[in-house]
Amino acid sequence: MNTEIFSRYFNYAKGIITVIVVFLIIKYILNYIKRKIIASTEKKKKKGWQKRMTLIKLFFSLSDYLLIFLFIWYILKVFNVDTTPLLAITGVGGIAIGFAGQTFFKDAISGMFILLEDYFSVGDFVEIGDISGTVEEIGIRTTKIRNYEGKLFLIPNGEIRSVIKYDVGDQFTVIELPISYESDIDRAKEVIMSIGDKLIEENIILDKPKILGVNELGDSSIIIKVLAKVDKGMRWSARRRFLEEAKKTFDREGIEIPYNRMVVYIKNEKEK
Repeated sequence: MNTEIFSRYFNYAKGIITVIVVFLIIKYILNYIKRKIIASTEKKKKKGWQKRMTLIKLFFSLSDYLLIFLFIWYILKVFNVDTTPLLAITGVGGIAIGFAGQTFFKDAISGMFILLEDYFSVGDFVEIGDISGTVEEIGIRTTKIRNYEGKLFLIPNGEIRSVIKYDVGDQFTVIELPISYESDIDRAKEVIMSIGDKLIEENIILDKPKILGVNELGDSSIIIKVLAKVDKGMRWSARRRFLEEAKKTFDREGIEIPYNRMVVYIKNEKEK
């Protein structure tokens, strides 16, 4: 009896170890192939390479999910569990799972449409809602965007409603310039364009800045959003230089940059 129990558990352990080893080997091979394909695609950078890069990453994301499913499947087989019901779970029974995971499927389907409709690709500079930056990855569930500050945003594909897509391959920096409510917006825009002209002469930016308009009405300031085209790797240094020149020029032109301050009024009362 003890020998029979030992033999059974030994077979379970052997089966589990075999499945894990095979799983890790396949995972290693897939990761190796993925790295090689991505490196080759980035090196050649032929026409449409960004879209190919997106499809490659999406394919390997799907392969990861499939591999996990197969791993669970074979672990159950090791324990002699009838895996036939899994077909029902993934089929008719999938309706129940669909309600619980409808967000997942919504994001995945949206991700497929993003690729098929060519909304944007890896490497594009886009604006989605309040987030603007370079697309780093389009996954099965989320799109990763890195902004000018280096922050990485993960946006669920299902929440992407509208996209502003700028020239493919161009590098941009985003500048937000605050002015007071008393300042003239049109005059401020003229001054911003003159700043752009100066920075073009200094080779800080490559083209006239695009004034996207009033981006926010804050508690004490109006925020004007500006987009400037720059050389690759110059995004942050160009932004710092633009802000510096904006401060100097605004001061010279009498355009107030508001800041938080406290005004205290002291009321003198005559002693009775």
